[in-house]
Amino acid sequence: MQQPTKAPIGLYTLFLQRLGEAKKIAKKDIIPFPDLYQKLCPAFSIKKPQCFELLQMLRDFGIIEIVPFHGVRLKGDNSVSKLD
Repeated sequence: MQQPTKAPIGLYTLFLQRLGEAKKIAKKDIIPFPDLYQKLCPAFSIKKPQCFELLQMLRDFGIIEIVPFHGVRLKGDNSVSKLD
């Protein structure tokens, strides 16, 4: 009998998981940009401008809200918390 296999995890799913981890570390409603960059950039070997582009894409999809000069707020009951 074959054991069920988990679906492969894509990069966007991993990115969302890392966002959820950063929120747990921040323990605030808004995740500060330095904390985001510290968590996301090394994990994906990307620079800050590339990371910010991904954050803007997630904002366009309605998953996050970018708070100028502060950080990122995860919107409502989204899939980030369900990925843990």
